[in-house]
Amino acid sequence: MLGKILVFDTETTGFRSDDEVLTLAVVDGTGKTLVDGMYAPVRKSAWPEAEKINRISPAMVADCAPIRAHQAELERLFNAADTLLVGYNIAFDIRLLAQSGIRITNPNRHDVMQAFSEFRKVPDARRGGYRWWKLTECADYYRYDWGTTEAHGALADTLATLYCYQKMNEPVYEEQSLF
Repeated sequence: MLGKILVFDTETTGFRSDDEVLTLAVVDGTGKTLVDGMYAPVRKSAWPEAEKINRISPAMVADCAPIRAHQAELERLFNAADTLLVGYNIAFDIRLLAQSGIRITNPNRHDVMQAFSEFRKVPDARRGGYRWWKLTECADYYRYDWGTTEAHGALADTLATLYCYQKMNEPVYEEQSLF
Protein backbone atom coordinates (compact mmCIF):
# COMPACT_ATOMS: atom_id res chain seq x y z
CA MET A 1 0.00 0.00 0.00
CA LEU A 2 1.34 3.40 -0.95
CA GLY A 3 1.55 5.82 1.95
CA LYS A 4 0.72 9.06 0.23
CA ILE A 5 -0.85 10.58 -2.84
CA LEU A 6 0.55 13.54 -4.73
CA VAL A 7 -1.64 15.18 -7.35
CA PHE A 8 0.06 17.63 -9.69
CA ASP A 9 -0.32 19.73 -12.81
CA THR A 10 1.82 22.07 -14.87
CA GLU A 11 1.26 24.99 -17.18
CA THR A 12 3.87 25.24 -19.90
CA THR A 13 5.20 27.28 -22.80
CA GLY A 14 3.67 24.69 -25.15
CA PHE A 15 3.73 20.98 -25.87
CA ARG A 16 6.77 20.55 -28.13
CA SER A 17 10.14 19.03 -27.27
CA ASP A 18 11.71 22.44 -26.51
CA ASP A 19 8.89 23.72 -24.28
CA GLU A 20 9.19 24.21 -20.53
CA VAL A 21 7.24 24.40 -17.28
CA LEU A 22 5.97 27.83 -16.23
CA THR A 23 3.94 26.77 -13.20
CA LEU A 24 3.71 23.64 -11.08
CA ALA A 25 1.18 22.83 -8.40
CA VAL A 26 1.29 19.79 -6.13
CA VAL A 27 -1.29 18.87 -3.50
CA ASP A 28 -1.51 15.87 -1.20
CA GLY A 29 -4.48 13.50 -1.02
CA THR A 30 -6.33 15.85 1.33
CA GLY A 31 -5.96 18.85 -0.99
CA LYS A 32 -3.24 20.55 1.06
CA THR A 33 -1.01 22.61 -1.23
CA LEU A 34 2.61 21.43 -1.13
CA VAL A 35 3.92 23.34 -4.16
CA ASP A 36 2.42 26.28 -6.03
CA GLY A 37 5.32 27.73 -7.96
CA MET A 38 5.93 29.94 -10.95
CA TYR A 39 9.16 29.56 -12.92
CA ALA A 40 11.08 31.35 -15.65
CA PRO A 41 11.85 29.24 -18.71
CA VAL A 42 15.49 29.09 -19.78
CA ARG A 43 15.01 28.53 -23.54
CA LYS A 44 11.85 30.49 -24.38
CA SER A 45 11.22 34.21 -24.24
CA ALA A 46 7.64 34.14 -25.58
CA TRP A 47 4.83 31.59 -25.92
CA PRO A 48 1.88 33.40 -27.51
CA GLU A 49 -0.22 30.31 -28.28
CA ALA A 50 0.16 28.83 -24.78
CA GLU A 51 -0.37 32.26 -23.21
CA LYS A 52 -3.84 32.43 -24.80
CA ILE A 53 -4.77 29.29 -22.87
CA ASN A 54 -2.87 29.51 -19.57
CA ARG A 55 -2.82 33.31 -19.27
CA ILE A 56 0.84 33.33 -18.19
CA SER A 57 2.82 36.10 -19.84
CA PRO A 58 6.61 36.43 -20.08
CA ALA A 59 6.40 39.45 -17.75
CA MET A 60 4.71 37.33 -15.07
CA VAL A 61 7.69 34.95 -14.83
CA ALA A 62 10.50 37.40 -15.67
CA ASP A 63 11.71 37.66 -12.06
CA CYS A 64 11.19 33.99 -11.17
CA ALA A 65 13.93 31.42 -10.83
CA PRO A 66 13.94 28.51 -13.29
CA ILE A 67 12.29 25.35 -11.98
CA ARG A 68 15.67 23.62 -12.04
CA ALA A 69 16.64 25.76 -9.01
CA HIS A 70 14.20 23.51 -7.09
CA GLN A 71 15.35 20.25 -8.69
CA ALA A 72 16.54 18.43 -5.55
CA GLU A 73 13.44 19.12 -3.46
CA LEU A 74 11.02 18.37 -6.33
CA GLU A 75 12.74 15.13 -7.29
CA ARG A 76 12.75 14.04 -3.63
CA LEU A 77 9.02 14.80 -3.39
CA PHE A 78 8.02 13.05 -6.63
CA ASN A 79 10.33 10.04 -6.33
CA ALA A 80 9.51 8.90 -2.79
CA ALA A 81 8.90 5.15 -3.01
CA ASP A 82 5.70 5.21 -0.94
CA THR A 83 4.03 7.84 -3.15
CA LEU A 84 1.34 7.50 -5.82
CA LEU A 85 1.55 10.25 -8.42
CA VAL A 86 -1.82 11.32 -9.78
CA GLY A 87 -2.38 13.61 -12.74
CA TYR A 88 -4.60 14.36 -15.69
CA ASN A 89 -2.65 13.28 -18.79
CA ILE A 90 0.20 12.63 -16.39
CA ALA A 91 2.65 11.55 -19.09
CA PHE A 92 2.55 15.08 -20.56
CA ASP A 93 3.36 16.73 -17.24
CA ILE A 94 6.16 14.26 -16.50
CA ARG A 95 7.64 14.82 -19.97
CA LEU A 96 7.53 18.62 -19.62
CA LEU A 97 9.05 18.44 -16.15
CA ALA A 98 11.88 16.31 -17.59
CA GLN A 99 12.38 18.84 -20.40
CA SER A 100 12.69 21.47 -17.66
CA GLY A 101 15.27 19.49 -15.69
CA ILE A 102 13.10 17.61 -13.16
CA ARG A 103 13.47 13.84 -13.50
CA ILE A 104 10.62 11.69 -12.21
CA THR A 105 11.49 8.01 -11.89
CA ASN A 106 8.66 6.95 -9.58
CA PRO A 107 6.69 4.22 -11.42
CA ASN A 108 3.64 4.56 -9.14
CA ARG A 109 1.36 6.62 -11.37
CA HIS A 110 -2.35 7.02 -11.97
CA ASP A 111 -3.66 8.94 -14.96
CA VAL A 112 -7.17 10.24 -14.24
CA MET A 113 -7.65 11.08 -17.94
CA GLN A 114 -6.98 7.49 -18.99
CA ALA A 115 -9.17 6.11 -16.19
CA PHE A 116 -12.03 8.46 -17.11
CA SER A 117 -11.70 7.51 -20.79
CA GLU A 118 -11.92 3.82 -19.89
CA PHE A 119 -14.89 4.54 -17.63
CA ARG A 120 -16.81 6.46 -20.33
CA LYS A 121 -15.88 3.97 -23.10
CA VAL A 122 -16.51 6.27 -26.07
CA PRO A 123 -14.58 4.82 -29.05
CA ASP A 124 -12.00 7.01 -30.75
CA ALA A 125 -11.44 5.76 -34.31
CA ARG A 126 -8.71 8.31 -35.01
CA ARG A 127 -6.53 7.48 -32.01
CA GLY A 128 -7.75 3.94 -31.36
CA GLY A 129 -9.03 2.95 -27.96
CA TYR A 130 -11.29 5.37 -26.14
CA ARG A 131 -11.79 9.11 -26.51
CA TRP A 132 -9.62 11.32 -24.33
CA TRP A 133 -11.75 13.81 -22.39
CA LYS A 134 -10.60 17.27 -21.31
CA LEU A 135 -10.24 17.88 -17.58
CA THR A 136 -13.11 20.36 -17.75
CA GLU A 137 -15.35 17.64 -19.23
CA CYS A 138 -14.37 15.19 -16.50
CA ALA A 139 -14.90 17.84 -13.83
CA ASP A 140 -18.31 18.72 -15.30
CA TYR A 141 -19.29 15.05 -15.28
CA TYR A 142 -18.63 14.87 -11.53
CA ARG A 143 -20.16 18.34 -10.97
CA TYR A 144 -16.95 19.93 -9.74
CA ASP A 145 -17.34 23.50 -8.45
CA TRP A 146 -14.42 25.58 -9.68
CA GLY A 147 -15.40 28.35 -7.24
CA THR A 148 -13.53 31.53 -8.10
CA THR A 149 -10.81 29.65 -10.01
CA GLU A 150 -10.59 28.84 -13.71
CA ALA A 151 -9.34 25.84 -15.63
CA HIS A 152 -5.82 26.07 -17.06
CA GLY A 153 -4.24 27.27 -13.84
CA ALA A 154 -1.92 24.66 -12.33
CA LEU A 155 -3.40 24.78 -8.81
CA ALA A 156 -7.01 24.96 -10.02
CA ASP A 157 -6.45 22.00 -12.36
CA THR A 158 -4.66 20.04 -9.64
CA LEU A 159 -7.58 20.46 -7.24
CA ALA A 160 -10.07 19.50 -9.98
CA THR A 161 -7.98 16.41 -10.77
CA LEU A 162 -7.94 15.42 -7.09
CA TYR A 163 -11.72 15.82 -6.91
CA CYS A 164 -12.24 13.68 -10.03
CA TYR A 165 -9.80 11.06 -8.73
CA GLN A 166 -11.69 10.86 -5.44
CA LYS A 167 -15.08 10.65 -7.19
CA MET A 168 -13.83 7.85 -9.43
CA ASN A 169 -12.67 5.91 -6.38
CA GLU A 170 -15.94 6.14 -4.46
CA PRO A 171 -17.80 2.86 -4.16
CA VAL A 172 -20.67 2.51 -6.59
CA TYR A 173 -23.92 1.12 -5.24
CA GLU A 174 -25.41 -1.58 -7.38
CA GLU A 175 -28.87 -2.92 -6.65
CA GLN A 176 -28.70 -6.57 -5.70
CA SER A 177 -31.27 -8.96 -7.08
CA LEU A 178 -33.07 -11.23 -4.64
CA PHE A 179 -33.50 -13.87 -7.37
